[in-house]
Amino acid sequence: MENFGFILPTEIQFGAGAVTAIGEEIKNRGYKNPLIVTDKGIIAAGIINIIGKHIKDAGISYEVFDGIVPNPRDHDCDKGAAYAKEVGADVLVAVGGGSAMDTAKTIATIMTNGGCARDWFDVELDAQSAPVICVPTTCGTGSEVTFNAVITNSDTRLKANIFDPKCAPILALVDPELIKNLPAGLVASTGIDALTHAIEAYVCTVATPITDAISIRAVKLIADNIVKATKERDDQALWNVMLASMMAGIAFGNADTAGVHCIAECFGGFYDIPHGVTNSIFLADVSEFSIPGNPKKYAEVAEAMGVEIKGLSEEEAALKGVEKIRALCDELEIPKLNTFDAIDPKDFEHLAQASSVHCCNEHNPIEATKEQYLAIFEKVYGA
Repeated sequence: MENFGFILPTEIQFGAGAVTAIGEEIKNRGYKNPLIVTDKGIIAAGIINIIGKHIKDAGISYEVFDGIVPNPRDHDCDKGAAYAKEVGADVLVAVGGGSAMDTAKTIATIMTNGGCARDWFDVELDAQSAPVICVPTTCGTGSEVTFNAVITNSDTRLKANIFDPKCAPILALVDPELIKNLPAGLVASTGIDALTHAIEAYVCTVATPITDAISIRAVKLIADNIVKATKERDDQALWNVMLASMMAGIAFGNADTAGVHCIAECFGGFYDIPHGVTNSIFLADVSEFSIPGNPKKYAEVAEAMGVEIKGLSEEEAALKGVEKIRALCDELEIPKLNTFDAIDPKDFEHLAQASSVHCCNEHNPIEATKEQYLAIFEKVYGA
């Protein structure tokens, strides 16, 4: 038996219509100058108009920073921090996927700690970040309940982390109604992104009894609902996948992710491929590679995904789980790695080395070498 800790600094309000509380939440907490941090796509979809109305109904005006990009760069965050200072923001409202929420957490860090984004990569923060309220609009990232922000270093084109409970959002308003109109491909890739979070939180070497309970439940919710959520837009299925995404964020925030994320963060920063898509592409093969490191837990993952494991050995059951992941990704039409024009196998050796020294690699059930990552890349690219 080993001692463990658990921390969740973020208050959660979950459910249909949760976002309608945004104005009163800002008002009741004493904030007067909110800055909405989002992207142009969210604005075009009309979501900011809805949120903005709820804020105005509480008698509060707001500003908008819409400079969010996928796989946000350090300089994007620095621009956002400068704008927050210019308009005198006292609370940030992050509306969007992981990029918006991670950017907002980084802006908030700079607002109270000074300097620029790079100054706070992989170091303890000096001060509590400015308050952030998160409104997720995808069902994958879990960033609304984590105390880290993943940002691309624009010089190295690799991702780095701001990781400290002092940058945790103060409030997450998680509203399944906000994902009803997402494109099917985005529901699919962000849903498998959440499945990746849940599986890796469960099998990683720093999992705890609490994170195990949360993550394995999230695995089941996603496996049971992601196809129906994507293809039928069933309200209960969307609710369940959104819930699982948040739960997976809580789990990996207190445990860790593992080998899939070592790859996804390196490929995402280098090629600017969406994080959820990259996780989805590599989840099955990294899981298959990692099974010998913890066959029991991978067998339990398979069972949670609905695989009949009676009469099978742990290794056999675990491999059936990998088959289930592959089948889900095929049914959801997750793209293949070799369909991306940006991908060049000449880069694989560099990315394999980066993956092998990624901070999550030591927590994978098998700590992979550069050569092992390279073999995975070549296998997945040739599939």
